[in-house]
Amino acid sequence: MSYARIASRVAVGGVATALATAGLVGVTGTPANAATVTSTYVCTVPVLGDKTFAVSIDTPPLLPPSAPAGAPVAAGLLSFKSVLTVPGDVVAAFGSSVNGAKSDDFSASIGTASMSAPVKWDTPGAANPDTSVPFSGTGANAAFVLPAAGTYSISMPKTFTLIPTKDGAALPFTAPCTSAAPSQIASITLNKQDSKVKAKAAPKSVDKGSVVGVKGKVLNDFSKTGGPVPTGKVIIKDGKKKVGKGKLKNGKFVVKVKGLGVGSHSLTVLYKGDDYTNKGTSKALKVTVHA
Repeated sequence: MSYARIASRVAVGGVATALATAGLVGVTGTPANAATVTSTYVCTVPVLGDKTFAVSIDTPPLLPPSAPAGAPVAAGLLSFKSVLTVPGDVVAAFGSSVNGAKSDDFSASIGTASMSAPVKWDTPGAANPDTSVPFSGTGANAAFVLPAAGTYSISMPKTFTLIPTKDGAALPFTAPCTSAAPSQIASITLNKQDSKVKAKAAPKSVDKGSVVGVKGKVLNDFSKTGGPVPTGKVIIKDGKKKVGKGKLKNGKFVVKVKGLGVGSHSLTVLYKGDDYTNKGTSKALKVTVHA
């Protein structure tokens, strides 16, 4: 399914506009690197012990080649098809008491971050020559936020819990599953968001020796819609001269500027950036100091 079609589902909630800005929607057709990706898992089945299962996902890349760091991704936006291949002896042991499975903790990894993507396999297929049986189904992401700037591999889970089902209802036992080498789905480069530095100085006209307060906030594209709020340091400059510094708290700053000489001054706030947000500079703040 194309990102454009998926986006139309969530447009009513206002998510589509933000995601389009992030470059997460609007991709149509089938990308060249779309593929079926399969990983083999050893699942410990009650009574039967360790058995080898295969899990494949058939989907375009979960994310485009690049996106903004810290962008929030809505739940259900990134759907995928999946096939769980169950060993023949497991199918034979449980017979008609099991006709599907699910995993509530299935997740893809993006670097060290995790993207929860619960999946259900509810349509059994014909047995393969080795008597194993494929169960097809679908999954979709839970809401998550992209990690800090960098290039990451997106990989299938190292572990997940397999829950057998009967007509969609979970049965009262589970099978923990582990892969020694989960397959890579795709890679993604996350770029820092642009910053917007808003500031004001008060009072704008002071006597020599008085303190001028400079306060304001730093925003990025997604800090108001669930993404990380900018952190880090700000520097106050009078032309090229550094006259103050401070740290952001909840994206805001307050800096007291002392020792300005008599005359007109043009103060600017320089934000130093963080792992999600680029550096930025405020508009000039005019301050006059009287003798």
